[in-house]
Formats: sequence, C-alpha cells, structure tokens
Amino acid sequence: MIRELTFFGLTVGTYSLMAVIAAVTCAVMSLRPLRRCGLSFSGVAVLLSAMCIAFIVGARLWNVAVNPDSYDDTRPWYTLRMTGFSMYGGIAGAFIVILFAAGITRIRLVKIADTLTIPGAVAFSIARIGCFLNGCCTGKNTDLPWGVRYPSSAESVLPSMITVHTYAVHPTQLYELVLALIGIPLCLWLVKRFRAGDGGLFFIYGVWFSTMRLAVLPLRSLPYSLLINNLIYPLIYYVLIVIGVFLFVWSCIKSRRTVSVENSGSSAPRTD
Repeated sequence: MIRELTFFGLTVGTYSLMAVIAAVTCAVMSLRPLRRCGLSFSGVAVLLSAMCIAFIVGARLWNVAVNPDSYDDTRPWYTLRMTGFSMYGGIAGAFIVILFAAGITRIRLVKIADTLTIPGAVAFSIARIGCFLNGCCTGKNTDLPWGVRYPSSAESVLPSMITVHTYAVHPTQLYELVLALIGIPLCLWLVKRFRAGDGGLFFIYGVWFSTMRLAVLPLRSLPYSLLINNLIYPLIYYVLIVIGVFLFVWSCIKSRRTVSVENSGSSAPRTD
C-alpha cells in the first residue's frame, strides 16, 4: 500500500494524484471528439468542468444516502476530503450535466454520451489504480494466490517485535480496472459488428460496466447495510443492464432502418 508519494519535497496522496490524472486524461481524450460534435473550445471546457464538479457532488450525495453512519459532527457530509464517494452517484451527476448541455447546444444527447464513453472508461481505470495504492475499495478475505495483504493501521504504530496479523483480500480494484479496459475493444467491436447507431457505444458499454460491477460486488468489502449490498445495488445493476440491452438493440434497428431508407432512396429511378 502506497498512500503517499513525494515529489521534490512535496507529498501528495496517491488517491488524489490518480484522481487528478484520471480527470486530466478524460479531458484530453474528450477535447477533439467534443469539438467535432460542434462544441467550441470554451464550451468543452465548461462542459468538462461542470461534469467534474457534478461527479464529485453526486458521488458524495450517493455515498451519504447508502452509508449515512459514516458521517457525523466530526466528519460532515460536506467535507472536502477525498473520501466517501460512490461511483454511480458520480455518473448520475455527470449525466445530468450532459443532459443540460445537450438541451442548450441542441447536440443530440446520445452523440455526446458516445463521445465521452471511452474517455470515461479510461479515467475510471486510472482512478482504480489510486484506489489500489491507497488501500480503499478492497475486497473480502481470500486464500487465492493473488490476494493482496494490506497492513493494518496498527502496524504503523506498534513496536516492530509485535506481530499484527492481517489477511489477504481480493484486489477488487484491479479486477474492475482490467475488466473496464477489456470492455473498451469488446464494445467497440459489438458496435461495429451490429452496426449500432448513435448511442450504441454508450448503451453497450453501460451494459458491460454494470455487469462487471455486479460480478465483482460479492467480492467487495463494503461498509453498507445488507439491504444496500444484497438488494439495492444488485437491483440497480440488473435494471441498468436490461435497459442498456434494450436501448442498444433499438439503436441497431434504427441505424439499419436509416441505412435501408437511404439505400432505397438512392436506388429509386430518376424521372425528368
């Protein structure tokens, strides 16, 4: 576990560092595609900045909703510390910003969503490196050879002659990192294979992402109640998977109909 790194005398937390790198990477990857969608440079900057803020706010509010016991007078929900975030709350916050941006700019919502899908997936993977180095979002105990042993907080304060036993856990951060990256070429292939239209990439990667989160969920060690862990989260994932599959199929059908109409129009005999 490497919670901090020092550069030229400046110490920074690995979680915060990787979060910043993830955000910058997403912005750089999104710049040209968003410009091709019709946004100006300033428009892209405003959109990405608003999405970043909305992601942080949404992630915190969602965490407060599912894990209220972790907040009290000494740790208020509005703390600026880089802790207490829940992924789907952040995604919901960012999506609301995209929804408003689409309405203001008159650019199709699904087109903007498609453009941000791959940069978002890469950013998620980079952020998971920070989680792994920080030792947060860990999994349950495991005897598997790739289990990771994180030192307990006691080991940093007890004398070295005292042995503190900790147990290897599933590196669920790395599971999600690898699966998120695998999903990128797979979903791009599916979009090409089935000739999905606008929104197809966003919908099918959403299916992959929710399936991945559902598969890793039983291995994660979450501080939430049994209701949240065993019912609410699985239900959310299942609903998103079903909706995503339906919308992906719809985008494929709509795309093929559009191509069929265009082909029939171009092949119709011309009359003078």
